[in-house]
Amino acid sequence: MNPAHRLWCLALLCVVLGAATVSSCTEWAPVRDERQTARDAYAAGYEKGRAVRKSVGKGASIAEVVWGGCTRRALDAGRVAETDRGAWVVGCLDGVSERPRHPPAGRVTVRTKEKGLLPEFREWLGVDNPALVRHVSAITVVELGTSDSDFDVELTTDYRPSAADRFDAEEMSAEFVEWWDGDDGDGKAQNLVVRGSHGEKIAARRL
Repeated sequence: MNPAHRLWCLALLCVVLGAATVSSCTEWAPVRDERQTARDAYAAGYEKGRAVRKSVGKGASIAEVVWGGCTRRALDAGRVAETDRGAWVVGCLDGVSERPRHPPAGRVTVRTKEKGLLPEFREWLGVDNPALVRHVSAITVVELGTSDSDFDVELTTDYRPSAADRFDAEEMSAEFVEWWDGDDGDGKAQNLVVRGSHGEKIAARRL
């Protein structure tokens, strides 16, 4: 066999074997179990709801269910809630209401970027605070899967968790709440969260 042809065959064999290896690795790579993630978040929320009911009493269910207490608590519930905030909130509502456990079959939280809202908010923001406009890049609606169709709103920004940036983020959040003005549409908006450049929570307030 011609040496050049032999080298070409060896190179082709390596490519084929490499592709087969990648295919095999891809096929057997572990896939994140969203069902278990949702169930873990639900369980944590349920226990928190039960604890609130135990410490506050029967009136806790009104505060947590009607006034959005569970949705606010979810923002400070740590990583387990952030993996599926909707599942955590549903669990909290079930726990505080002393309902039987009904773990979700899959992810509860639905995140949708609202492209139409961003230019409107940036235009409004630019009238009084043009310096803040360049820092916000997206508006996301976070549906929580509750029976009342509660949802949160998140602003994606380039802020960092520094004192100066937190001050600006708080100012931006105040502007957004004024702009939003209770226009919930279907369902009820509960919280506004300002996310930083790496997804961290920089500021939050009620809507």
